[in-house]
Amino acid sequence: MEILRVPSYSSVVSIDVTDASTEYSYSIKDMADLSISGGTVTSDSNASVSITLPSQYDGQYEITIDDEEHYYEIVRPYSDPNDHGSTASEISEYAKNEELARAIIDSIITEGFYYRKKVIQTSGFGTDYLPLWCDAKKVLKVYENNVLIYDSANASEYERNFEITKDKTAIIETEAGAINRAEGASLLIPIASSDQGVIDYYSRGFARTADYIIIVEDGYKRLPGDIVRASELLVDDISCGKLEYYKRYIEDYNTDQFKLKFNSGVFEGTGNIIVDKILSKYLKSIQTLGVL
Repeated sequence: MEILRVPSYSSVVSIDVTDASTEYSYSIKDMADLSISGGTVTSDSNASVSITLPSQYDGQYEITIDDEEHYYEIVRPYSDPNDHGSTASEISEYAKNEELARAIIDSIITEGFYYRKKVIQTSGFGTDYLPLWCDAKKVLKVYENNVLIYDSANASEYERNFEITKDKTAIIETEAGAINRAEGASLLIPIASSDQGVIDYYSRGFARTADYIIIVEDGYKRLPGDIVRASELLVDDISCGKLEYYKRYIEDYNTDQFKLKFNSGVFEGTGNIIVDKILSKYLKSIQTLGVL
């Protein structure tokens, strides 16, 4: 079930259970990082319970209650249906068309324009930078070798703190005062065994061969204005029946027997040239980091 994340950003779901006026325990699993929260709730006289889902991020959630699992997806629309209708039926109709328009936009910009939790799982390289390949906005949690070493919700309780660099290209460990960061990983020279004890040292940043799981906030905290407008244009096209590709991608037209020749864009765009132009600035030439 899809729930639109719109102001006032309160996502309450109603679930039918077995017994009325009975206390039930429930759990909520965030499918982004598999974290679990929960509590208890009492069913009403109609054997129904109301549970509030997190609504800070777009994401998928699994609620387990009364030995049953229920799945919900919270999504921020690209154009708020409440702003385009005065009656329940008008809002519902706009929401259906917006969902389709959003799917068309997401087929072009595959990562979409959402604000999600994202899990980065990698190994350290012995450097004090951890390069990013996503649009991360904030570091939420850092696990080193499966041990939680930083949680932004209680940052003062941890010795180490992490943040996104000012140019948004890497994660770094914060340091007080002046610091000259390493240009690369430190060169480790093998040391012969000694009877003087173990020689130890402190290395700042992300240790070589250590495993890291980092949870970040990723994406668009606020929708770009041009994407809102692009969504509105597509919704208008859908609702008015103007999304016929032949009206926008004809290269040649003959009135004799209605012979038409289509441009290749009929298979590539959204069906609206203006929207295609807007989305073109968000296209990435490289989708996945790799070796050429």
